[in-house]
Amino acid sequence: MKKILSASLILASLGLLVSCGPGQAKSDSAKDAEVSLNFPLEYKNDGIVDENAEFKIGLVNSSPFKGVLSALHYQDGYDGDILNYISEEIFWKNEDFEILDTEGGIATLSLDTENKKVIVKFKEGLKWSDGHPMGADDFIYTMEVLGHKDYTGIRYDESEHGQIVGMSEYHSGAASTISGVTKVSDTEVHIQLKENNPKVVTGGGPITSMSQLLPKHYLSDIAMKDLESSDKLRIHPLSSGKFVVKNVIPGEAIEFEANEYYHLGKPKVAKATLKTVAPQLVAESMKQGEYHLYLEVPQDAYDKYSSFDNLAVLGRPALYYSYLSFNLGHRDNEKNENFMDRDTPLQDVNLRKAIAYALNVDEAASAFYNGLRSRANGQTPPIFKKFYDPTNTGYEYNPEKAKEYLEKAGYKDSDGDGFVDKDGKKLTLKFATMGGSDVAEPLAQFYLQNWKEVGIDVVLTNGRLLEFQLFYEKVQANDPEIDIYAAAWGVGSSLDPSQTTSRFAPFNMNRFVSEENDKLLAAISDPKGLEDPNYKAEAYKKWHKYYLDQAVEVPLMFKYDVTPVNKAMKYYNLFTDDARSLMFEGVIGAPVKASN
Repeated sequence: MKKILSASLILASLGLLVSCGPGQAKSDSAKDAEVSLNFPLEYKNDGIVDENAEFKIGLVNSSPFKGVLSALHYQDGYDGDILNYISEEIFWKNEDFEILDTEGGIATLSLDTENKKVIVKFKEGLKWSDGHPMGADDFIYTMEVLGHKDYTGIRYDESEHGQIVGMSEYHSGAASTISGVTKVSDTEVHIQLKENNPKVVTGGGPITSMSQLLPKHYLSDIAMKDLESSDKLRIHPLSSGKFVVKNVIPGEAIEFEANEYYHLGKPKVAKATLKTVAPQLVAESMKQGEYHLYLEVPQDAYDKYSSFDNLAVLGRPALYYSYLSFNLGHRDNEKNENFMDRDTPLQDVNLRKAIAYALNVDEAASAFYNGLRSRANGQTPPIFKKFYDPTNTGYEYNPEKAKEYLEKAGYKDSDGDGFVDKDGKKLTLKFATMGGSDVAEPLAQFYLQNWKEVGIDVVLTNGRLLEFQLFYEKVQANDPEIDIYAAAWGVGSSLDPSQTTSRFAPFNMNRFVSEENDKLLAAISDPKGLEDPNYKAEAYKKWHKYYLDQAVEVPLMFKYDVTPVNKAMKYYNLFTDDARSLMFEGVIGAPVKASN
């Protein structure tokens, strides 16, 4: 999946997958089975493109996709995968994930720091897939949808978007327009900021979630509260990307046709189709050559398909980390604010640290993932070289330290049953995690066993693994049946932590808040970051150390993105800059079968 430029982090399936029983190595030669991480970043085929061919995409998913085809309204990575084909980021990023003054995309963003303005300039002659002109009106409309009081999505963040002059008044309903937004021409928009913000350089801060357009001429007749459920977004969306939706089988498949108005030229295929593939069937599907490209392939499938001679396997470090978190409060949607007010023993940081140190993540990563994952030392994937801090140790497996923190929290095994209690009350916690793979259950049991070994009684929420959609519904609602949960973030390339950790962020699902966290997050946005190239990174690292020490979001694993590509593809790559990553040259024919 091409990660989005905006700071919004896409909800991603955890994929904590193993291929044997809990605590067991895959074999006596597990280390020998680990793969080299020297994967190529691109695949090229010298064959001639067949412009009459069908481009076939397999979306690996254990449940139906929701099909919310709006960048402002979707909430999970599967819909995000689909959107990549029809809703292109208007700002291109370079290899350092920076969009400022990066040319080549639908629009270019620049800053007038003296006047505290963001300047957006569109290419001339842009059109939507219906032939209607695309530009300034659509950008302003997208901002108005995001900030509207009846907006039903979860991407509006007052602490960030309120930095735009007039946005707070518009959001509250006190104003009918955003006073700080000016249409200079059909191809140019100026955004007046209250203060300069370095997050803009990577597409975050006040311009978060504004880089994928909604077509004003097509949607403006629909009430804001009804947009998310509208067929114009779910069944018949317009496109600014490579392909146009032609037909939708809800939750199962989408048929596309090439977008003749795509700004980089009409794709050289007759049509494209995307269908869901069950995780258990994906290896056989690859062997039979059913699709050119597979999205969201679980890592436990790697050893099943890696030797197929019809595939080219590409790879790079992922913009991703998995984590363990806690249900600490609730969200007040009227106030757009999170409150850390749940009556739970998990309000004690010592108990949270005990839970963290009890997990043997290193063993799980090395024994169960063929070397494609490693224990995460924090919330920053190593691919962000400027922000990654190798001095962080994270929560290394240390059962003795876990027991010490239990004692600090006042817990001990007073009745000899093997589980700790406090003041005569037994501690039992409910753990929510997702299914979706044959091997998700064994790893969940492995973690339950880790906690049992230090005396913490943890049981599965509802007594079983949860389906993807149900899991996130419960987590976002702060369901009382959840105390601990395991999930993952597909990290936005702006690396803006406020989008998942601030007092006002809807994606702050554990609802942790503190004045110190507020202060450290605000420092990351200080205008000094536009003058001092090292300021933002240092401010980020200070926040990171604090947040890590609070143990409210315990980092579990980083992963290596491995993408199998059928050799009938003309070209494919995993580069992070859009000038290369958006290249699509078609296919040379139908997907080929493996001969081995």
